[in-house]
Amino acid sequence: MKITALTASLSESSTSNRLAQRILDTATELAAETAKEAAAELATETAPADPQATAPLETEVINLRELSHQLVDSMLTGVQSDALDEVYAKLRTSDAVVLAAPVYNAAPIGLLTMFLQLFPEAGLRGIPVVLASTGGTARHSLAMDQRIRPIIAYLKGLALPTAVFAATDDWGLPEEQTGMCRRIEAAVEELLELALGRGSGGAGNSRGASTSGAHGTSRGVEPVDEFDPNTITPFEQLLGG
Repeated sequence: MKITALTASLSESSTSNRLAQRILDTATELAAETAKEAAAELATETAPADPQATAPLETEVINLRELSHQLVDSMLTGVQSDALDEVYAKLRTSDAVVLAAPVYNAAPIGLLTMFLQLFPEAGLRGIPVVLASTGGTARHSLAMDQRIRPIIAYLKGLALPTAVFAATDDWGLPEEQTGMCRRIEAAVEELLELALGRGSGGAGNSRGASTSGAHGTSRGVEPVDEFDPNTITPFEQLLGG
């Protein structure tokens, strides 16, 4: 199983990078515990072990800062670079994705929004997505939910119910006061539950095994194109009840 974290930090040592790494570290720890439990079940033959649950977790961090010029060029010219295509391909073939960005002036940094606006249509279909952000105060805690969650829904991704926000004080105060570790663990547990379900056929298919060509689509179920004119209800019919 692979989890890819995409950060939109303006520096390599930013808190957004640190938050993304903590989420990946927590996912690695919980996945290892899950693998150990699955191996124990297999040893006692009480239940068949899920191959996804026992497989090692692979993680990767991609910083959009390194692609900022290419993002602007692609937005202005409509031509994507090979490096951008490679990043989009990595996300589309991941079992789960973490999006982390700093919040400035009540909105996530524009690098992330620009990247997602250039994303291929329905490119995150069926992929669990953790929304993570950092900011000066807790007043910015809903910025990712308000700005990014609708875009993830449009791309057919599964934005998890639990978003992770870390304010400046969260990095220095005890866990009893901040609860940041608990928020990270809650988000990661949701992520692993969905990702493992997809890998075992519960909520979709394992990476690259989609029968319809759209990552994460369940077998035998064709994706619906909401922009197909043949599937749109005529406005006169809507008015008539």
